Amino acid sequence: MNVVGLVTEHNPFHNGHLYHVEKARESCDAEYVVSVMSGHFLQRGEPALFNKWARAKMAVLGGVDIVVELPAAFSVRSAEAFARGAVSLLNSSGIVTHICFGSEAGNVGDLLPAAKLLTEEPGEFRDLLGRHLAEGVSFPSARAKAICSYFTGQREAPVSDIYARPNNILGIEYLKSLLLLKSEIKPVAIKRHTAGYHDRDIGLDMDIASATSIREELLAQGGLTGKVSSVVPSASLDVMREEISAGYGPVFLNNCLKILLYKIRTSSPGQLADLYDVTEGLENRISEIAQWAQSVTGLISEIKTKRYTWTRVQRILTYVLLDYTKERARFFDETGPAYIRILGLSKGGRNLLKKLKKKAEIPVIIRTTPFLRGKDEVSDMLWFDVRATDIYTLLSPGSRIPRQGLDHKIMPFFRF
Repeated sequence: MNVVGLVTEHNPFHNGHLYHVEKARESCDAEYVVSVMSGHFLQRGEPALFNKWARAKMAVLGGVDIVVELPAAFSVRSAEAFARGAVSLLNSSGIVTHICFGSEAGNVGDLLPAAKLLTEEPGEFRDLLGRHLAEGVSFPSARAKAICSYFTGQREAPVSDIYARPNNILGIEYLKSLLLLKSEIKPVAIKRHTAGYHDRDIGLDMDIASATSIREELLAQGGLTGKVSSVVPSASLDVMREEISAGYGPVFLNNCLKILLYKIRTSSPGQLADLYDVTEGLENRISEIAQWAQSVTGLISEIKTKRYTWTRVQRILTYVLLDYTKERARFFDETGPAYIRILGLSKGGRNLLKKLKKKAEIPVIIRTTPFLRGKDEVSDMLWFDVRATDIYTLLSPGSRIPRQGLDHKIMPFFRF
């Protein structure tokens, strides 16, 4: 029995995700599809457009059999930690046979040499990386240049930008994680269909658009439009309508402004310096600019530098919101994902859940309360998810603020 795993954000679940689910099932001859989905805060440091239960519902209605939450401990990190957390979770399930990811390259063979290189990190590569970092560029750019330089020196010159494209970067990290885990999960890459990762517009007569362009349309128009309805499944559209009607979404980056400024302005530079990925005196820059910033985007644009990219700063501001310290990050990295939390199930997924409970190497969680009572890595990581949810509910655009403690109350979505 083949079970294919996907690593997703479904922000929101659109026609491109529907294509990915169908293509993954076909390419891997899979009976079931399992999606590891980020919760309320995402890899680029943004809050999710809609809450995790709504997005899990979209995914199940779109053909996913089980939606599992990627703990916030990993969902808000750089590509390396994000991929490591997701792949480790799939590997710990004991049931996933394949992982299928979209990439600009479209095949594993183009990305595997880089994954092996990053796993081994020979001295020559480390020297090249140090040299490019000394140029003052960001780490992702320096690493992409170092990989190209290394292979060019080995007379295996690749396409110059293949290692700098966003989905290729994630694909390399998935492969690297599989190698480091010595996992038996088989990787399959499919070429991204039509829309690019960062495409910001929904073109005429398009049936697939990027999640970025859908979010931009929602923000610009203040709600659902014909353009959005043309590029998302009808079930996703229905879920979005329900959430918007209830005042629970959409949530955008600038919804974080007041709580974010409160956190920064009431923290000392020393407290900010303790946060993950804050280095080189960046805490002082954050404190100063937060005194007069009028928007989150304005705050980011003033903080960012050549080395500290927009995305990196955006993630750091999420660490401010979540109080994600260097110490916490070290602890979570040492433990890895400590549980498999179910957010949604199809009819077939309920049968697969029985196998998952028997074979998983870590606890499978349906109800959170019993797992929050202990004092171990499971409760520590799960409480961090609870914190993320409680903060996320304060960002809702409606006049009515959702109650605290939703992680204790809301059950997974079951498709009957």
